[in-house]
Amino acid sequence: PKAAPKSVKSKAKAKAGSKKEDEKETEAKEEDEEQQQAALKIQATFRGKQTRRQLESQKSQGHSHKDIKRMKSLLVVQSMPGEVKSDLASALEEYEAMAQRLVDDFRSRQANPQAEAFIEQVCVENILEGCIFVGHIKTDLDSVAGAIAGATLWKGIAARAEKELNGEIKYALQFAGLDAPPLFEEIPGAAKPTENGEMLGVCLVDHNEEKQMVDTLKNDKQRNRRIRGLLDHHCLSESFASEKAMYIDLRPWGSVSTIIAHAFIRNNRQIEKPIARILLSAILSDTLNLQSVTTTVADRMMVTLLAILGEVEDPSSLAKGMFRAKTQWIVNLGAYEMVRGDQKDFSCAGWKFGIAVLEVTDISPVLDVANELLLELRILKVEKGKDSKTGKRDRRNQLDFAFIFVVDVTAQKSKLLICGGRELALAKVAFPKGTLMQAREGIEAPGNTIANEETMMDVGAVVSRKAEFVPAFMQALGAEFKCHKLPNSTIPEEAALKVDDDDEAEKAMAEMNDASFHDSVMIHRDYKRVSVALSKLKPVVAVAAKPPAPTFF
Repeated sequence: PKAAPKSVKSKAKAKAGSKKEDEKETEAKEEDEEQQQAALKIQATFRGKQTRRQLESQKSQGHSHKDIKRMKSLLVVQSMPGEVKSDLASALEEYEAMAQRLVDDFRSRQANPQAEAFIEQVCVENILEGCIFVGHIKTDLDSVAGAIAGATLWKGIAARAEKELNGEIKYALQFAGLDAPPLFEEIPGAAKPTENGEMLGVCLVDHNEEKQMVDTLKNDKQRNRRIRGLLDHHCLSESFASEKAMYIDLRPWGSVSTIIAHAFIRNNRQIEKPIARILLSAILSDTLNLQSVTTTVADRMMVTLLAILGEVEDPSSLAKGMFRAKTQWIVNLGAYEMVRGDQKDFSCAGWKFGIAVLEVTDISPVLDVANELLLELRILKVEKGKDSKTGKRDRRNQLDFAFIFVVDVTAQKSKLLICGGRELALAKVAFPKGTLMQAREGIEAPGNTIANEETMMDVGAVVSRKAEFVPAFMQALGAEFKCHKLPNSTIPEEAALKVDDDDEAEKAMAEMNDASFHDSVMIHRDYKRVSVALSKLKPVVAVAAKPPAPTFF
């Protein structure tokens, strides 16, 4: 056969090429259409163009502005002790029904995150991923629960700041079915580099002041670079800083666990039963079963939602069980640990004061050792002036006042133990309606500046260090407070640093410390010589100076 003409071949070739181009063009169009469809789906999510099934779900689970207004009013009614019983019961029933509806809605969104949660999961959660979540020293339940839950949400590593945990923390962990997180120092990359020579990032939980940080982090020269996050419900310290921008969630709520529970819900992340229970326990602890003045609407809301998620029928019974466990633990500590366990220092107008708090269900066992507690307060004031590394003393760093509040969490009232004349003078100004009395029958006041009947003050229905105790002292000190002594900060340098070999109180304290021993339960100390020496302690004459502005340290 004859070969086909060139024109026919070229036409056939051109036709084949055109066909391939058409196929490519068709594929490109299909790909474009797929991308457009995908983009439209994403847009639909953000514009609210859900499917019929989603719309039906929204109709049954959505919340109107009227619902929000009603929920707010119910939360207020819930906290009103004077409400008529029948009205209160009716309001609580309606509130619980709305709370259950919220939980159901929250659970339905976990599989299909809403737009705001979608953004949180894509853009925010990875900021803290891999970080060590650690609470403060003088560990409490909120700091432990916050570290556990925070590490769960942000895919990090939970840590605790100290080895010993109080009875309340152990009770809550057992109730939640969780193990205590490892010590910060034991985690590779926390205190020492990992096998790859890396130091891990850190998220601070329930604190931001340097003196509350775990020692290895506090002393780390790279600390400001390593801290990548902060979750807290306390005021931001003036000294807090970081080298780079960081994730901060700081809210004026009653517990850091409330903040973290809110983050779970905001991110549409599932709160497993154990996490719900440990968060619930921590909120109840920090707000004294929602009775503290620091309690907010957010705390009440989260307690209700977490109780449902954690399958806890009676949160009040849980709170009482925790408080009993904490009380039993506290009374077994001994005076030394009672004074130092939950103790914080503050300053105002050149004065320095320390406040220890004991939250118990029965104050009697605490007051049984009031003699020892008062002496430990006097000793603590002097100890604060000694450098922990060098052992050198600087009287300017000693506390001017040392107090311990014994809070009855059942009656929601407090007693203030008074160890000396300066403390008595300040307590009278800070709590003018307080009633003075003996801390216990037959007590002997330490020193000679107060009477036995002035060793304790009933300050009434105040229970919060942050919201009530500290502000009362700050206001008193800021109003040109005066007593028989000037602030230690005004002592001349030469006198402040002078070593007095004839100081009987110093000698007695040193000998007592050497003779003290721990029997695996508590520290045993002999206070006899210290008691005598402190009664003879002469005040140091100070030179008046212009006091600095109020600060926390």
